Amino acid sequence: ELFTTADALAAVDLALKAQATGDATNEPRRRVRANGAILMTMSGAIASQGVFGFKAYSVAKGKARFHVNLYDTASGELLAILEADRLGQMRTGAASGVASRYLARENATTVGIYGTGWQAQSQLASVCAVRKINRVKVYSRSEEKRNSFCEVMSTRLGIGEMVPVASA
Repeated sequence: ELFTTADALAAVDLALKAQATGDATNEPRRRVRANGAILMTMSGAIASQGVFGFKAYSVAKGKARFHVNLYDTASGELLAILEADRLGQMRTGAASGVASRYLARENATTVGIYGTGWQAQSQLASVCAVRKINRVKVYSRSEEKRNSFCEVMSTRLGIGEMVPVASA
């Protein structure tokens, strides 16, 4: 509740610009497997912000758990450990919002979205935060899920025309 879509958009925009100028480092995902479980880590740094850290997540018995550790680059001190399931969802959505900010037509008012899963919610919210969207076409293989997504997101985002579509 404290970290908003606008906050996520600003943070992702800053990180992508820092990466483009060489101020940020982003390491590819690393995977470790044991006993049918998997641990994945991704690390990065933004020098000008004085921070570096990593996101780690495990998947075992069908359940994923996400955490972020953030450190101060000057002292190496641990600044935060965050449970990061919702944080990751917002970051992924913000990436779509930042891309839309720079790549979509400024007068774009319609969005097409493929899939109605967990990430789709924050992706649509972020696109709607950077463009005045009044129509959304929603595709999912499941009629029930696309109808439910349209109902929930129409209320949440105040979009008048949410159109569930049967084919991509």
